[in-house]
Amino acid sequence: METTKDNEAIGLKSVIVHYLHHWKLFLAVFLCSFIPAILYLNLYPRTYEFMARLQVQEDAGITPAGFGLGEAAGIMKSFGISGGSVGSVNIEDEISLLSSSRLMSQMIYELGLNVTYTKPFSFYKMYNSAPLKLTMDSAAMAQLEDEYKFSVSVSKEKVKVKVKNVLGKKKGKYTCPSLPARIDFDGQVFMLDFDHGASANENFRLNIRCKPASWLAEEFADDFIIEEVSKTSNIIELSCTDHVRERGKATLNVLMRKYNEDADTFKRTLDHQMLDFVDNRINGVVSELQDVEWKIEKYKTKNQLTLLESDVLFYTEQMKELELKIIEVEAESRLIKMMDDYVKNPKNKYSVVPSLLSIAEGEKGSAITLYNEALLERDRLLRNSNENNLIFKTMDDQVNSLREGVFQMIENAEKTCSETLADLKSKEKFLMDKMKSVPSQEREYVEFKRQQEILQGVYIVLLQKREETALSLGQRKEHARIIDPAFIFKKPVGPRMLFAGIGIIALTLIIPVAFLFLKDIWNGVKEEYKRTK
Repeated sequence: METTKDNEAIGLKSVIVHYLHHWKLFLAVFLCSFIPAILYLNLYPRTYEFMARLQVQEDAGITPAGFGLGEAAGIMKSFGISGGSVGSVNIEDEISLLSSSRLMSQMIYELGLNVTYTKPFSFYKMYNSAPLKLTMDSAAMAQLEDEYKFSVSVSKEKVKVKVKNVLGKKKGKYTCPSLPARIDFDGQVFMLDFDHGASANENFRLNIRCKPASWLAEEFADDFIIEEVSKTSNIIELSCTDHVRERGKATLNVLMRKYNEDADTFKRTLDHQMLDFVDNRINGVVSELQDVEWKIEKYKTKNQLTLLESDVLFYTEQMKELELKIIEVEAESRLIKMMDDYVKNPKNKYSVVPSLLSIAEGEKGSAITLYNEALLERDRLLRNSNENNLIFKTMDDQVNSLREGVFQMIENAEKTCSETLADLKSKEKFLMDKMKSVPSQEREYVEFKRQQEILQGVYIVLLQKREETALSLGQRKEHARIIDPAFIFKKPVGPRMLFAGIGIIALTLIIPVAFLFLKDIWNGVKEEYKRTK
């Protein structure tokens, strides 16, 4: 064992001594390696790191002051819509939205990053300083599916433009006496003009590239670092690197603004849908309430009723609690029926079930909650793809499956309400049997009055929800509060002296060792060849 270790040590020493005999080669490579290091430090653009922070706000419910709901408050509480609830925030979902291709594309379009300008033989992309500007119709730009490369030469006499596309591999040449100029190529229309004070009196060349925003969105999603500060915090940090200060800060600031605008638009869309739904239901309830009130008036006139008899008041006090429960269950049954009509309406097949009708509201795993989340995910996939996409088809099948769960949930709720109502009415019948001495018209009047109270309770609930939704629409609260707008770190992240030093050391060791190793192999092969010749 010790002999083997001694042999390995001797062999390692011989290798080291062998390489030390060629110290001049190592020294020469060491000196030459300074050339690429110096080129890296001088030619690589100075790159900066940018960071921004935002805090996602929890969506708190609105509780309008001064609402005298009376007995309807019990109904509202039973449905979980009494207000004051706080919506939880899923930071992972918010990070996914921030890094989504749709938001990235909107940011790219606004900043014009899908069109890049570079000077010939330069990798430095100009930002807000290019002498030319290439534009096209916004709708056509959004539908762009190929990359177009322009080589523009401007002189006092004329402007020459060479253009080609990457996927179609088509080329074209255009000569214009002056700018602005219209360039029709491959079914696309581009407009080229001077920008930032440039004029035809200057001679220059410029390379322009126009890419679809969706292509760049993939690159930006990889370059951006979006992460949560901690598992218990609602604060998200966004960071990126760029060699242009203004562009780096603008990308972060615009992305955060687009994120807030998108959340606000989505929330307002849902609120408007809720308002339309509630308004339609209010009109129906008002019509029914007017009909019941007309029947009461007609009945009282026919039977000359002004006040209830003392015995009716006596039994009514005993039945008050029971009747309140019946009213609550009846109101619940009507709202469930509204929900059943709304969900089974073909027009609302892919519409979110309003939270007013969610009898399991607040339960994260309920069928309606899962169905609404699946619908929102389906809408997002539809905006970013098409109906033939395999992922979209899978999500569509999932939505259809969840819709059956919603139907089953509604059916179970209706069955439960029916059983509860039957039980309560059996108890009511027991008490009503004690009122045999009460004239039949008084009992009929009580039934009319109950129907009126049921409709009044539903009406107040709908008014409460409409007021909450209207107040929510009137609010201008941002979905995410910007804590730190985009700022730049003092120390650049590139070029780095450390990387240059590592490169020098790596080249100094790898190149001579590889050269000597290959040389030894070559000499060995030559000697072996001579012996076998």
